[in-house]
Formats: sequence, C-alpha cells, structure tokens
Amino acid sequence: MRRVALVVLAALALAPAARAWTPAVTATTSFAPQVHAFADPVTATVTVSVDSRRVDPATVRVTPAFAPYSASPGRVSRASGPDGLVVLTFPFRLTCATSACVPHASERAIPLTPVRLAWRARNGATRTESVPWPPLLVASRLTPADVAKPSFPFALEPPPAHFAVPPGALGTGLLVVGALLAAGGLGAVGLLLGRRRRLVPVEPLQRALALVEQAASGDVVDRRRALYQLALVLEEARLEPESWAARKLAWAPDMPDPDGMQLLSLVIREQLREATA
Repeated sequence: MRRVALVVLAALALAPAARAWTPAVTATTSFAPQVHAFADPVTATVTVSVDSRRVDPATVRVTPAFAPYSASPGRVSRASGPDGLVVLTFPFRLTCATSACVPHASERAIPLTPVRLAWRARNGATRTESVPWPPLLVASRLTPADVAKPSFPFALEPPPAHFAVPPGALGTGLLVVGALLAAGGLGAVGLLLGRRRRLVPVEPLQRALALVEQAASGDVVDRRRALYQLALVLEEARLEPESWAARKLAWAPDMPDPDGMQLLSLVIREQLREATA
C-alpha cells in the first residue's frame, strides 16, 4: 500500500513537468478534396489546438499564402475541450482558373507556401511557427485520348446569316433617304432666311462670326464672350434657334468646345450665303 502511495505522489509531482513539455500550440493543415479538377473549388483548413492555460486563444493569428489560387476566408470556429483545450478552425475557399493551375499531365502538384502561425503566451512572450500544407493535386478534365484527338460537340463555324433586306441595298437606300432629307432641310432653311433677308444684319453678324472663330483658340472667357455676343446679334435678327444654340454653347458647364464653335459658325455662314444669294 505504501508503494502505491509513493507512485501516485511521484506521478502528481511529475505532472506539471510533463505538461510543460507538451506544446502550448499545435496546428494541422488539410485540403478537401486533396485532388481536384481544374477550376473546381477547394476548401483549405488550418486547425489550431491551444492550451488556454498558457496561451490566450484570442492572440492566435494565421497568415496563409495561397498563390496561384485566389482565396476567400470563411468563418473561424472555436471549440473548447478538457484541461483548457481550445480548438480554432480557420477555413479558406480556394479557386484557380488561370494558366498557372493548368495540369499539363493527368495530375499536377501545386506547391503552396507554408502557413505562418503566431500567438502570444500568457507570460507575454510572442511565438511564431511555419506549418506546411499537404500535397495539393489538380487533375485534368481530359483523357489522353481527348488530348490526342480533340473533338467538339458543337459546330465551330457560325451559321449563315439571313437578312430580310440585303445589307448593301439597305445601306444605299438609307444614304439616299438621308441625302433627300438633308436637301429638303437646306431648302427649308433657305426659304425661311429668304423671307427674313431684310431682317438679317449681315455686317454685324459677319463680325460676330469672325470673333467666334478667333476666340475658338482662346481661353474660356474669350469663348463665352464671343458666343454670347453672337447670340445677341442673332436674337436681334430674330433668328431664335440659332441664338439659342449660341447661348447654350456659351454657357455650357464645361469650356465651350472649339470644334462646336467652328461648326456653329460654319452653319450660320452657310445660311447667310443662302439668304444673300
């Protein structure tokens, strides 16, 4: 009986020393599945076991590097066990659909950088550790026969095009219609200006147009001033649409466009030529 008591006392005395030799933090890594087809998702998991009596579980940090895979972290789970054991699980969803993951054979191993694990002990000391990953294999979706003699289930050539109206005839017709509409519009403008011929102050308008053309290469103040003066002359001549266009261009939120100014001047000069012909 005395011998048994001595053995129990010895075990109790050695228990703290044995616990001290047990790692405070251990980690394992895994893939599910460990062999996956090209572009299929994979779940990578880091499982960390922590002795919470010696290490604060909240200080555990996992830093993985999954290149060439793209990774999105999942929700970290925590489970408690006996004797202060805390198990932390860090899941990651991996995908790779780039040439870096293409298997050039039936299977190909993709090497990954070990996980960096860091934590802080209860005594304030900081520790780090690298944890390797198991082999991760990407498998081809093609058999050797597929590679030797590729075939496609669908036709690669596009079907012949069918048109209700031949494109060439349609384009020609649209050009003719556009030309007729443009001619009719110019005729209407000429008729309108012919009726207003006596009301158009040619010389002030010519001066205002020259000022606009000169200001097109100047700063924003010169451009707005020239366009506004042109709008006043056009308004005095009762050319309301042209005056409105000049005002809109003059007070545009951005700087008046020089190409727009030259185009406006060209259109009004053409109208003047038609009106005074």
